[in-house]
Amino acid sequence: MLFKKRLLIIDSSDSTRTILFKELIASLPDVDIIACGTAKEAITACKRFEFEIITTGLALPDMDGYEMIAELRKQSKNRDTPIFVVSGDTTTRVADDSDDDDRTSITAYFDKAEGHAALVEFIADFLSREDTLNAKILYVDQSATSAAITTSILRKHNFRFLHLKDGETALNELRLDLSKNARCTYDVMITDLTLSHKMSGFELIQTVRNELNLDYLNLPILLMTVEPNEDEKTDFTGIFGAGTNDFITKPITEENLIERIINLINIKRQSEALAG
Repeated sequence: MLFKKRLLIIDSSDSTRTILFKELIASLPDVDIIACGTAKEAITACKRFEFEIITTGLALPDMDGYEMIAELRKQSKNRDTPIFVVSGDTTTRVADDSDDDDRTSITAYFDKAEGHAALVEFIADFLSREDTLNAKILYVDQSATSAAITTSILRKHNFRFLHLKDGETALNELRLDLSKNARCTYDVMITDLTLSHKMSGFELIQTVRNELNLDYLNLPILLMTVEPNEDEKTDFTGIFGAGTNDFITKPITEENLIERIINLINIKRQSEALAG
């Protein structure tokens, strides 16, 4: 596997870190666990590694807990990583990127009164939901060459996927999926920018967002586009204004594509887990 799951535990208490570390290792022997006692250590770790889950207390010796979380969110590797605050505050607050309050960088609060064993069980359950092998991907691309490369990568990593060549067919598939299941069962949609003359990748994404009402959490979208020429600039306004979660430029690399797909799957699974 290209990626081994990692957890980050942040707590100023040596005894708490030690207990959690030992219990997590016992329950999740195939997961790498990094334990930090300060905000500085945690920020350094997040710059270097991508984590599946981050748990943290708010009382840290060198920085306010909320300020640290805001810094963690600035690190590209962990922009969308679920962050759970272990606190005596049992109020659960779901992250909302439209709010400027640092507290909205938190996925949810975990009541520390429930104890270490309950936290370990919660983490194990959350990770089981994050199993990418069960992910279902809708892939839209009319280029035979590009599709051959991308589908070989998806197949290599055991993703379930449906490859379609145009936006109209993709929309029909999503409508059928919604009709049969009353929700979108696809975890991610990948679409190329250049599709048929009838519908571009931008138009497909806009229709998914505006007509099918599938938002950034219901169906995360990855847009594939070409690298701009030296005298051109990437149209970030157009890319993100259309409604895509992320984009990747061609020629793609296996590691880059899988990293982005996993990040988007995390967004959907995180939303599903919090919705109960």
